[in-house]
Amino acid sequence: MRFRNEGKFIRRLLIILVLIFIGFPAGLLLKAQTEALDSLNRALILSFDKGQKLLILNRLAYELREKDLQKSKALLEEALDLARKSENREELAFALSTKGFVLNSSYEFSPALNNYLEALNIYIELDKNNKKDYKPTIGFLYYQIGSLYKTLGNYQKAIEYCLSGLKMYEASDDKSGVALIYRVMGSIYKYKEDYEKSLFYYFSGLKINEEIKNLPGVANSFNNIGIVYLLMKDFDKALNYYKKSLEINISINIENEAAINYGNIGAVYLEMNQIDSALYYFSKRFNIAQILNDKKGIIISLESFGDYYYKKKEYLRALDYYKRALPQSRDLGILETTKNILKSMSNLYEENSDYVKGLVFYKSYISLRDSLLNREAVQKIEQMEMEYSLEKERNNHLFSEQKNRLYIMGGFVLLILFILFLFLIYMNQNLKLKRNNLEQKKLEIDKQQLQNEVYFKDKELVSKAISLAEKNELMVDITNRLKSIVLDPKVTNSKVKDIIEDLRFHSDTHLWDEFEYTFLQVHPDYYNSLGTHFPELTPNERRLSAFLRLNLSTKEISNITHQSLHSLTVARTRLRKKLGIAHTTENLATFLSKF
Repeated sequence: MRFRNEGKFIRRLLIILVLIFIGFPAGLLLKAQTEALDSLNRALILSFDKGQKLLILNRLAYELREKDLQKSKALLEEALDLARKSENREELAFALSTKGFVLNSSYEFSPALNNYLEALNIYIELDKNNKKDYKPTIGFLYYQIGSLYKTLGNYQKAIEYCLSGLKMYEASDDKSGVALIYRVMGSIYKYKEDYEKSLFYYFSGLKINEEIKNLPGVANSFNNIGIVYLLMKDFDKALNYYKKSLEINISINIENEAAINYGNIGAVYLEMNQIDSALYYFSKRFNIAQILNDKKGIIISLESFGDYYYKKKEYLRALDYYKRALPQSRDLGILETTKNILKSMSNLYEENSDYVKGLVFYKSYISLRDSLLNREAVQKIEQMEMEYSLEKERNNHLFSEQKNRLYIMGGFVLLILFILFLFLIYMNQNLKLKRNNLEQKKLEIDKQQLQNEVYFKDKELVSKAISLAEKNELMVDITNRLKSIVLDPKVTNSKVKDIIEDLRFHSDTHLWDEFEYTFLQVHPDYYNSLGTHFPELTPNERRLSAFLRLNLSTKEISNITHQSLHSLTVARTRLRKKLGIAHTTENLATFLSKF
């Protein structure tokens, strides 16, 4: 009978929880939430099964996490004790995660971080060993841990966890998660005074929130963008974005976020010397923070009042507010706010010629400012100790009495297979390396052979050109001798004239054609390359450049082309001008060898 009653309560509870989330008018929603809590309390009283009791404790604590922090914390302690004793890893992780949220809401940042880290490690373990997908929860924990590291001033760790969360959110196409990560990373770079990168992340988050119609996210993005513009002294833009954020927060009734907007708007007016408007907005934030018991908001408001009276040169009143804010800020662990208050107090004392106290607070400010960027070593040790404790707990759980020799043997077998696998990979890589070396050597040999072949062909071409020049010179000589015979009035034989014409034709055309054919076999791309760079060259200039490419002398070119030495000298000068080296000392043949 007992189990039947418990089942009815659980079924009724699930129906109520579903109704809560599908959307109701405010009155009905509040009634449904109250009924859900009452049902959970009744189920808890009636439950005798440890597993079911643990489940109810966790869900009840979760429902109370924002309404009654102390009650939620007490339920979580009971749930954690029960989960550890029963070795229920999933419910243990759930309780740790909820406790992290409760502690964070109570401004107990370091204990909150410890709980989140332990929950994260368990969820990662569960995700590897179970079919259930825990990745959304793991991604959210990465975000929460990164945000806490940011608050505690360990920016390197904050970015490390944010990037892990970002990778997971992007893999699952979770846009709202990506926007959350961008929010934290924007804040980190803001504190590091890298405003350009901060705006990049804030605007990227804004774009996503607008795309998925996440109004609270849009409002938060507007507010953060306004903060950066305020730091950049662009007051008009800062004020514009703050007011956009405030308008949304008022419309959706998020009172604590609206209070932040009021404080930020007051800060802009203070910078603009509109001090009455600044005081009005500072007071609005302070009043809301008191109503909500927002400790952080109260501290920041006290700092703002100090800034206001500092601006009015009412130093005693300013100092009073700073002194009230400083110990509370230190107790809460809000390092950025503490740093700003220390700097303001140092400036105040210095302005009042109290240089001793000014120096004391300035040293404290410098020490804290530097520690925000140099805490890595200390916090890394703390983190390693924490991870060591969690690892030890997991190992004790994994190697409990339930584990037998089969698992150990399996581990040895896997180890041997892994070593064998690594050995095969090594051998394969070694063979690939040897094969690559052989191929490289073969390529080098082929390259050398090709270079030798080109070298010998070049020599052959030059030799042929010189031979053609000598042959042409001989033919010119014969031609001249025949001319002298023709000029002799005693000789009238027309056949001699025909011989002259044949010799001239063959020496002018056939010799060049033969030379050009051989030249293009050795240098097939020469004319194309030269023409691409210097398209205005004439055929005769291209022909001259070919002879010069082979480093032939002007006399040798003259013998081949029948041009006078003077004509060739003029042609060379014209060619240098077209090639753009007329007023340089560069050798013409060396220049043409580049093509």
